[in-house]
Amino acid sequence: MLTRLTRSRSEDAAAFYESRTGVRTAALLNRRLQAILPDLRARRLLGIGYPGPYLPANAGYAVSGRLQHPQTQRPFPQTLQDCLVDSGRLPFDDLSMDTVLAVHGLEFTRSAPDFLRAIWKVMTDDGQLILIAPNRSGYWAHTDATPFGHGTPFSTAQLTRLLEQGLFCIEQHTGALMTPPELLSRISGTLPERVGKITHYPCAGVHIVVARKNVYAGLPLMEEKARTAVPRQLAEPA
Repeated sequence: MLTRLTRSRSEDAAAFYESRTGVRTAALLNRRLQAILPDLRARRLLGIGYPGPYLPANAGYAVSGRLQHPQTQRPFPQTLQDCLVDSGRLPFDDLSMDTVLAVHGLEFTRSAPDFLRAIWKVMTDDGQLILIAPNRSGYWAHTDATPFGHGTPFSTAQLTRLLEQGLFCIEQHTGALMTPPELLSRISGTLPERVGKITHYPCAGVHIVVARKNVYAGLPLMEEKARTAVPRQLAEPA
């Protein structure tokens, strides 16, 4: 499933992904995602933000947001549905989504903790979150020529802290889009991407994070504390 950005952001994103730079951006990120995304043929996929250019065609169940220019998106499988949601209150049952792909989402939310909490609730206990967000240290966050240059960018420490506080366990955290967008309109960007993947270049344009739902972190400890607590009157000498 996909949610949409505001109308103007959807239009900007659609225009960007129609451009040469946008096409190459999607191609570079999709190569990275192919190695990360699980087999989705029997899984329920939730996409948040503007993930249309990155949605795999083999999802067992998916939903698309109503974008301003839907014709700019590639064809989706018949199992794809369409909805518009509030990022802080997702209208899906708890434990209903196996995989969540968030692109152009986290940086535009009113409250990042509420957004991550809403995702946590709808994910199954073994669910996987794949998050793409602009890197504060990267050049892409400091130019408004792409959707990654809008909203709130994140440092590695900020993103790690947000996910841990949101009860997620990070399994993989890497960067992508090593080539500035101005150069990407003239070159493919494949070689810098390979070099950056090996060297973990810190100024990548975006973060790519794979995280799992930390079920045990959300369990209350009151019962355990009650069993181990020593009554005060027994602990004090007579």
